Amino acid sequence: MTQVLFIHSAGAQGPGEGSHSLVAGLRAALPDGFALEAPMMPRPDNPEAEPWIAAIKGALDAITGDFVLAGHSLGGSTALQVLDRFGIPSNLLGVVTLASPFWGGPDWPYAAFALPDGASERLKPLRRVIILQGDRDEVVAEDHPERYRKILPQAEIRILPDIDHGAAEAGPDLAKAITDVAAR
Repeated sequence: MTQVLFIHSAGAQGPGEGSHSLVAGLRAALPDGFALEAPMMPRPDNPEAEPWIAAIKGALDAITGDFVLAGHSLGGSTALQVLDRFGIPSNLLGVVTLASPFWGGPDWPYAAFALPDGASERLKPLRRVIILQGDRDEVVAEDHPERYRKILPQAEIRILPDIDHGAAEAGPDLAKAITDVAAR
């Protein structure tokens, strides 16, 4: 059984909000042999880096088998920050991000969410990284995946047609990326 740890986006997470529809679509699209965990992050309506980092670290520490780490928007960028800070678990098969902003640039200046200097070297051992970006994302600009690839040259970028930032319809695409990461 391959575990999937999914970290949701910022914002309200009730039915029809945030990553709720994406998680439902992912759960429906994952094949047998995958178990999905999607823990709530602290104060998603008013996220702060350190509580999210601590929550993700706690969720990572609870996983005993092989797993794929996936995150939507702030969830994806913060998941990478956790791996940079605490190291890459030996049972991590890879990472999939979807619509994740690259923090620290002129349009996303929040340093608390940014990967620090030297992240490229510390994240080099990641086996697989797939960065998903919708071609209709109205929040995260189309250049953010390439910004990540400068730090993660091993990353594969996949552009998803007709997917906006909320990514409500991206469950099958996310499931495909997760199964691709787990297969290698």
